[in-house]
Amino acid sequence: MNSSQQQTRVSFKANDSLTEQISQFLGHKIVTGDMPPGTRIQELRIAAELDVSRGSVREALLILQRRHLVDIYPRRGAIVSSISPEDVRELFALWFLLLEQAVANLAANWQNDDLAGFIELMTELGEQQRKSDSEAFYHSGVKYLEQLYRHCGNRYLQQTLFDLLPQTQRCLFAILRAGKNQIDRTYDFLDRLLKAIVARDAQLLQQMLREFAVQYSQTAQAAATVLLG
Repeated sequence: MNSSQQQTRVSFKANDSLTEQISQFLGHKIVTGDMPPGTRIQELRIAAELDVSRGSVREALLILQRRHLVDIYPRRGAIVSSISPEDVRELFALWFLLLEQAVANLAANWQNDDLAGFIELMTELGEQQRKSDSEAFYHSGVKYLEQLYRHCGNRYLQQTLFDLLPQTQRCLFAILRAGKNQIDRTYDFLDRLLKAIVARDAQLLQQMLREFAVQYSQTAQAAATVLLG
């Protein structure tokens, strides 16, 4: 085995399926920009680097296709999907529409300790905001979204949101990389969002999400333009 293969070898967890772990490994590289849009993913090379079968890599790529991170073409294979400003605009238009329903469901139906996880995450996010730790803030923000999706009260809505999550992560990663202003802005929104959920204020939640959707979409489109150079 050569040195590059040794460096890229990863230890997979037995409690997750192999294909899911491969998809997460490749997905992380796409989200963080290590595999930029348009990159051709070579199944044989990935299989050799990770010491897995080509069939497992192919199945992982199908998962990534469903999650909108790769496009698969006949005779060309898998290519990292585009993240142009137009792609971002279309993604955010759908994402915030789904978020509006998910948040409305949670606000109407939360009980007892359903919100405890959100409160803990807001404490984490507040500490990370004060330290301007964009990477930790990003990971906690993703956990916040995952928590919201699990409590959205509709399994079809939940599955769609989770399928969109990796592409959403690409946008969030790019936005938060812009610096403290975006961290502050995102923290303020998530904090106000949770307070409105606690208050079960459906009208305020709808207004907040629609206003923030326009602003955040514009920011994400600008970030995508920077990524494209």
